[in-house]
Amino acid sequence: MWKGSATDMRIGNLSDFAEPGLYLLFPDGTRLDLTRKEIETRVRVILDDPEKIPPHVRAAADYEACAICPERNKAEICHAIMPTLCFLDELDRYMSYDVVTAVFCDPESGALRIRETTMQEALQYVSILSLIDYCEVGRSYAPYFEGVDPLMPPPSIARAVFQNMYLACRGDMTRLQRILSTMQDELLHTAECQARRLRVISQRDALINAFVNTQMMTELMVLEVRKMVEEMGNG
Repeated sequence: MWKGSATDMRIGNLSDFAEPGLYLLFPDGTRLDLTRKEIETRVRVILDDPEKIPPHVRAAADYEACAICPERNKAEICHAIMPTLCFLDELDRYMSYDVVTAVFCDPESGALRIRETTMQEALQYVSILSLIDYCEVGRSYAPYFEGVDPLMPPPSIARAVFQNMYLACRGDMTRLQRILSTMQDELLHTAECQARRLRVISQRDALINAFVNTQMMTELMVLEVRKMVEEMGNG
């Protein structure tokens, strides 16, 4: 939860954060709604008119689809880049270390989580959304991230992911470890590809570092899940 009158004044009316997703409140009074509804609206605008993407972005070699993408030879643009691309102008005004108040509205419970953090940590929400909801490869792992709050610390994310995987695998630890290994390889690969693309099109480092952080979070999460698997095996 939050403390301090400056943050309280920026939060204002809690009913203004009813749409699921992330809200960023800046010290200068700027508010940016990174809600699922707003992302879908902006993504649809780009998909309907790809000419809105600057030529230098479309021409960049690093902007091409990942080698493991099943849509590599069909998609005109990488779908995973969409949530970042449609907010690039606004997000490129800030550096990774800039402080922001992040308000996250849980899509299932509607509960709010409010935290003072840095841009690169707050934008972890966008990077996870890119890799799990929009990436053709990562989308298959979305059920394992159900209930995950991107403002959670990595151990909490790991516990939530483990519980989801354990239920999905019906307690079959061999199957769980096999899926975990593949998920680790593929999510790290796609996160690295996204960071490389953003180095081509982004002028600041907040979005890039968000994806780098997601890579590190994925590594930590997998280590934590592996520990839980070992503990279950020794129990």
